[in-house]
Amino acid sequence: MTSGRTLIIAVDGLDEQDLPHLAERASLRGGLFGGVSEGPSGAATRLQIPPGGSTESVPTLLSLVTGTSPARAGVTTQHPFSTGPATARSDWYADSLRVPTLFDQAREQGLVTAALQWPATAGADIDLCLPLTEDPHRYRHRWEMAEATSSPRMVAEHLTARREAGVQLSQVPPDDLVAEIAADCLRLGPVDLLALRLTGLGSVRRRAGMTGPDPSRALADTIDALDQVLTSFAPDDADRVVLVPGRPLVPTDLRVHPNAVLAERGLLRADGPRLQDVRALVWPDGPRGVLHVRRDEGEAVRESALAALTDLVDLARRNDLAAQEADDRRDDLPRLSLRRVDGGAGASAETDVIAVLEGSPGTVLGLSATRRSLVDGGDPYDDGPRAATDPSARTVAVARGPGLPTSDVEGSWADLGVTLARAIGVELPAATTQGMRPI
Repeated sequence: MTSGRTLIIAVDGLDEQDLPHLAERASLRGGLFGGVSEGPSGAATRLQIPPGGSTESVPTLLSLVTGTSPARAGVTTQHPFSTGPATARSDWYADSLRVPTLFDQAREQGLVTAALQWPATAGADIDLCLPLTEDPHRYRHRWEMAEATSSPRMVAEHLTARREAGVQLSQVPPDDLVAEIAADCLRLGPVDLLALRLTGLGSVRRRAGMTGPDPSRALADTIDALDQVLTSFAPDDADRVVLVPGRPLVPTDLRVHPNAVLAERGLLRADGPRLQDVRALVWPDGPRGVLHVRRDEGEAVRESALAALTDLVDLARRNDLAAQEADDRRDDLPRLSLRRVDGGAGASAETDVIAVLEGSPGTVLGLSATRRSLVDGGDPYDDGPRAATDPSARTVAVARGPGLPTSDVEGSWADLGVTLARAIGVELPAATTQGMRPI
């Protein structure tokens, strides 16, 4: 085990082109960003994450702290699959993970760990844990939700006083709370491994399509949060700092509601926003959707579900061809495709996976069974996100500190996790990668 502390900051919606703006803040330059825009000779090293693997932030971040694929880690989608969303967990919990994490291994070595707004940490053996889980079906209000899912030490040292002071969690932006509590944790006592996630920038940019009225304000808020955390962390030469952005965003091009066509075939029933009598269901995850079929259903239901989605793909292709003939050319045909899955038996306690619906960059798949099946990105009918994660884009993380690369390297999110674990001086037992490698 090596000396020094480790800080991991994940920022959803942050783009590589935002990094120079971060470097303009004097207090941030010494912590991580000084020279990052000038290449490997600067204070931070570029860690290139090629296309492929997870697209959405939750599986990505859990791959990073386990060193393995989302499927092997046990968390494959942004939200847990359920045929009954009204009663199911809406966020992942630590007991969903099938493998040890970086937090587990660090604590086993006697390190003090902290995780703030990090996915799948509710119920984890982490000293200072604030998951900020969104699970309103299980809890009466936000304070009950926060206290039930956070660690006892987090409740005692940081939440109880805020609740008694009358803080309303619904009125406090999550990133502000995370930055404030991170600063308090660092001030009150030693923290050897601190991982936190900021989500506000991504939320604003998704809603605004990156061209909304105030994306610069959201970036400024994120820089303020980073400033607060890094100033409190005050890294020296023995400490490690890693900034992990999500995949870049692209404008939403097509919204797809595959469950609407399944409902038309009688394969599920919707009661308003709730799903009922589900025989087959497409569970969305960014530009992909996984087709689940109940295990006790016969072959006829499976073939009917596949036929419904095949018709949906054909409809999207016909629409694109019509647009092409009208001189509104599209160079990325087809936007939607369907591939069968052979090894999806036992995907959940009740279902098998038999196919995956995939969209090109700019596609967003929805869960609703009551929306139109296909909605163009610019159609005002739908108020969904105006920007979406691009699974075909690379990501650039940046890092500095002992044991971390000093020249540009590349690898998957799991590779980055292995490299980070080695720098800290621990091993990830379930790792299936070798770590970052020279470009």
